Amino acid sequence: MDLLKGMEIFVGVVEQGSMTAAAARSQLTPQMVGLYVRDLEKQFNVKFLNRTTRQTGLTEAGKLFYQHCTQILNMMDETQNVITSMNTEATGLLRITAPTTFGTRVIAPSLGQFRKCYPKVDIDLFLTDSVMDLVTDEVEIAIRIGELRDSSLVARPLGMYRMAVAASPEYLYERGYPSSPEELSEHDCLGFRLKMARRHWYFQQGNTRFPVTVNDSISINHGEALRQAALSGVGIIMQPEVLLKQDLTSGALVRLFTEEKLVSKPVNMVYRQNKFSTAKMRAVIDFGLDHWKI
Repeated sequence: MDLLKGMEIFVGVVEQGSMTAAAARSQLTPQMVGLYVRDLEKQFNVKFLNRTTRQTGLTEAGKLFYQHCTQILNMMDETQNVITSMNTEATGLLRITAPTTFGTRVIAPSLGQFRKCYPKVDIDLFLTDSVMDLVTDEVEIAIRIGELRDSSLVARPLGMYRMAVAASPEYLYERGYPSSPEELSEHDCLGFRLKMARRHWYFQQGNTRFPVTVNDSISINHGEALRQAALSGVGIIMQPEVLLKQDLTSGALVRLFTEEKLVSKPVNMVYRQNKFSTAKMRAVIDFGLDHWKI
């Protein structure tokens, strides 16, 4: 027996006052309504209704059962409304992870506009240069830079992550301009290092990709901190264009090696494949494709 259906019919009998009236409301025969009630009493091994030819009354157990039935059925209705609204209205909390620089420079400035468009969606943005697992870390959307390994994820391209080598005018005035990437070993470079990363930068000329050893006497594991150090004249940095764009435009930093290209990496917004995606997921994905491309 469908227990929820039985509870619904039982509540109808109590509120309508008879099995005949409850049968009319539920579009069942009175015999079927009676069968549901008897099955409930058999399942719980207790009598819920005192039936006479004129009326149907509740036993003590029936009164208690009726109270719990109404609470459960109301809760089920509320749950159904909430779940249904998730698919029709963008609402709730959504967790996003992104690399620190991309999240700081691209995603964070757009969150005010996102909230204006979707005021009922709360965003939990977690910035880290380590790769978070979408399942283990309970993340719905991740920004990944570089080639993707997990083919089970849906990937939406956001562009290419281009790098730039730059230094402040003060540093270049004091130390001179390196004429080629190979001369970086004679300069003070500021390295971005995670764990024991190798001390070289990659360049590309035509189809040839080659590493250049650098003297990164100072290394920092945070792009914005590297930018601030370069602005103060400490040395040469290689960082994403999205981080240095304003400084290169204003002249606070000078781009080096315009003929050699630095190796670019693809940027993707990834998420788990789910045919029952919620309205908040669809909202963030559409917004990201419009505002997070570089």
